Amino acid sequence: MFDDEEDDELFDDQFNSELERFEAMVQTKESYYFDSEVLEQIIDHFIIKNQVKQALMAIEFAKEQHPSLTVYDLRKAQIYSTTGQLKESLLILQALEKNDTSNPEIFITKASVFSQLRDHDKAIKYYEKAIEAAEQYEDGEEIEDIRFDLALEYENVHDYQSAIKVLTKILETSPENEAAIYEVAYCYERIGNFDKCIEFYNKYIDNNPYSFTAWYNLGNIYFLKDNIEKALWAYDYAIVINEDFSSAHFNMANTYMQTGEYEKALDSYKKCIEIDGEEALTLSYLAESYERLERYDEALHYYQKSKDLNPELAEPWLGIGIIKEVQGFTKEALVHLNQAVRFQPENANYRLVYAECLYKDFQIAEAESELEMAISLEADYVEAIILLATIKEDQDIVLAMKFLEQIPNLAILDTKVRLYLTALYYKVGRKTDALLLFKGEMNTDRNSAKTLLLYLPDAEQIPDFIQIIESYND
Repeated sequence: MFDDEEDDELFDDQFNSELERFEAMVQTKESYYFDSEVLEQIIDHFIIKNQVKQALMAIEFAKEQHPSLTVYDLRKAQIYSTTGQLKESLLILQALEKNDTSNPEIFITKASVFSQLRDHDKAIKYYEKAIEAAEQYEDGEEIEDIRFDLALEYENVHDYQSAIKVLTKILETSPENEAAIYEVAYCYERIGNFDKCIEFYNKYIDNNPYSFTAWYNLGNIYFLKDNIEKALWAYDYAIVINEDFSSAHFNMANTYMQTGEYEKALDSYKKCIEIDGEEALTLSYLAESYERLERYDEALHYYQKSKDLNPELAEPWLGIGIIKEVQGFTKEALVHLNQAVRFQPENANYRLVYAECLYKDFQIAEAESELEMAISLEADYVEAIILLATIKEDQDIVLAMKFLEQIPNLAILDTKVRLYLTALYYKVGRKTDALLLFKGEMNTDRNSAKTLLLYLPDAEQIPDFIQIIESYND
């Protein structure tokens, strides 16, 4: 009796002998008889080795010797599906499906073809048929593989809930299936269930502690949850495992920018450039780090390098415009800010920055136009609303008041907008309206008093306002 290793060696020797016999036959142009299973193994050997011409030739020979067997046509369809001959593959598969409704390989191959054709609904249909057929043979491993492909198809149509259901079935029988765990985490990320996403990434990391991509993805989720400390912790692990993983350095730099640790952000952006070379967007972010540190000469240097690499990237144009405005070069700033808006016309923040510069340059109508566009892009953009109200107040306080009153979503906007309106009411003599509105804001936010002082500094000396503030302090 042979042990497993001896069985494998015997099988290999037998197969190699048959393969050599087949190749000798081809070379001498003779015709020998081969067992059907041997021919299937030879065809599979050529497919695995990506020897497509030899595989197709072997298929035609096999069909001549064993014309009643359909497996050879299936292999031809599979070869066509991997070489881009999708219509030819489908024609063969349709014929096979008419005669055999229980072979999972037919449905799997057909699903794969439809997936390549981006007909994901049909791909899903045939993967489900493949699972149904495979269940008759009770082949758990094959069913898992089919389910995984089915889950990916659901992801392709953004049906992440269905993908999660399929992947969960895999994990019921194979709880350590790393690919399924990883995909479940991804699906939970896409639907915004970050807690579940973190749970599955942690489970994956328990089995794969050196997976730097898993640590990186975990960091991204913590960042989305505003857990900055945990995000940096996860990015750091990704970098410890793979020091040259530039994406982790880049996101770590972005995180440091959010926390105001600009020196650390500088180091991380520089590491990205060291790994990937000079890339326009990274250079622009590096320049922004210098800008936040008020190291304007260095910032301008890197913004210019970014702009030279990609003249149509909006970020360096914006950065240069902001610095030029700070330095008092308003006309030069306006040129750059205008160009930034041209490259990103749907960016409301860019339009706000441009409008602020126009306002300082006394281009009032142009500033109002940019702010109106910003608000049309983002109806709840408080900073743009308040600046536009400020500009209108400079011209006519009643005009500013009516502008704020007519905002459709005024009641659900940030309290700043209603407190600005409170100030306007008081200035035009509508004291009752001002006090009622202020009292309503104090009901929901005790810090409203401090905000009101930004728009009505005299409020801390006005008895009516003082009385309301003190009533909430008691």
